Amino acid sequence: MTVKEQFERIARRYPDRIALTFESESISYQVLNERANRVAHVLSSRGVGPDVVVGVYLDRGIDAIVSVLAVLKAGGVCLPLDPDYPAERLDLMLRDADAACLLTQADGESRLARCDVNPVVLDWTSAELADAAQTDPASTPSASDRAYILYTSGSSGSPKGVEIEQGALGDVALKTARLLKLSADDVLLQFASMSFVASIGQIYAPLVIGARLLLRGRRHSSASSLFTYIRDNGVTVLWLTPSVIKYMTQREEASIARLGSPLRLLRSGGETLTRSLVEHWFSQSSVPILNVYGPTEAVQDITASLITGPVSTVTMGSPIFDAEVLITDGAGNLASDDSGELLFTTPGMARGYLGQKALTEERFVWRETEHGHRRFYRTGDIVRRLPDGQLEYVGREDKQVKVLGNRIELGEVEERLTMHPAVLNAAVVVTPWLAEEHRLVAYYVAEPNQQQNNSDLLQWCLQALPAYMVPTTYVQMPELPRTANGKLDRSALHELAASGKS
Repeated sequence: MTVKEQFERIARRYPDRIALTFESESISYQVLNERANRVAHVLSSRGVGPDVVVGVYLDRGIDAIVSVLAVLKAGGVCLPLDPDYPAERLDLMLRDADAACLLTQADGESRLARCDVNPVVLDWTSAELADAAQTDPASTPSASDRAYILYTSGSSGSPKGVEIEQGALGDVALKTARLLKLSADDVLLQFASMSFVASIGQIYAPLVIGARLLLRGRRHSSASSLFTYIRDNGVTVLWLTPSVIKYMTQREEASIARLGSPLRLLRSGGETLTRSLVEHWFSQSSVPILNVYGPTEAVQDITASLITGPVSTVTMGSPIFDAEVLITDGAGNLASDDSGELLFTTPGMARGYLGQKALTEERFVWRETEHGHRRFYRTGDIVRRLPDGQLEYVGREDKQVKVLGNRIELGEVEERLTMHPAVLNAAVVVTPWLAEEHRLVAYYVAEPNQQQNNSDLLQWCLQALPAYMVPTTYVQMPELPRTANGKLDRSALHELAASGKS
């Protein structure tokens, strides 16, 4: 069953229940459904249907949720666009996805004016929206139709679009609701940007079960104000990355107790959860932590571990629902010592990478298992299987890193730096400091006879990369360190960054 069908069924069952709250405004399931229907009918009149991509470029708020639902109701493909991204990157995503429509506000239309996309301005006073029907659209997307395109950092120098099908989206919504044991009485905080995969579960799991979705506002940037917002709205399920958990709970003005007594579960994922953070959490709270793992290509969580107190080892857990995992060695064979690259398969897996057939075939591979010939995703994550069957994260086999829960391919950042006319070569590393202090450090070699201002490099990166991908420190070097065989010596750069010589 698609999300469209699931949500419409819930809207009929609980028309008066609060579906969304954003700051001081709340709307019911019936109102949310009717608003999404009006936008969906407008989109349909503009030619939106199966396989037609619609960019959603809206500030965080109720209209953003209305819009993503409307795209699905019209049978289209949702392309969430983060307003904080630079225009150059948004333009690239719209062109790469071949978007036909852009749902936006008036100011968004002007900012993305150079993009050749048909704008639909979300103005509720306009005749087009005011006169649109409020009934459920008749469109019935098939499970194999695309539902979403989410862009992640790409190692080739450009972001890559992950294609998610309607069936996978419907599957992840229900499975996430089951994993979190959501009921119509729950309140879940929607924290992640809509351009990240975490938002998929955060948005749709509550809305297909009749729970209330609380949207984080921009004014809740401090731990203290966010804690108050969570407590005042009776949040029962908190879904955050370890970096955000650490930031929120280790400030003097915030204590875990201020989150309120209704809180029953903390869901952690997106990066490594440390033992010290677990110990800190349970020193102030008895609320269990659900530690999960699942990259964008999974769409849903693959492994999970329920932590109810301090532990000696924080694991990724074991496979959940219908997921199957393999651990392979450097040659692609099953690892004899249960340590190596993690591969997984799940019914909710992404279709692949938009317009990148070779990369899709490289990362999505077919393997013979006891359950038959199945398609697996090669994660690039190195794991270890413990005697009890739990998986422990070890590291990466490539240059992908996580900063504040955001997936970053260092190759994309390095590519942007080397495009600067004054930069001959560049390498980027992430500092191995405390979670909330992680930052990217760029080491570069200037072109001969070129004097480079580091602030210029910062602005150069900000023109094309999201802020979380932009190095905060730039260090000019006469040459980059090399190993004996001439390869870049990243370990030497890591030592420099760790020593503070940056």
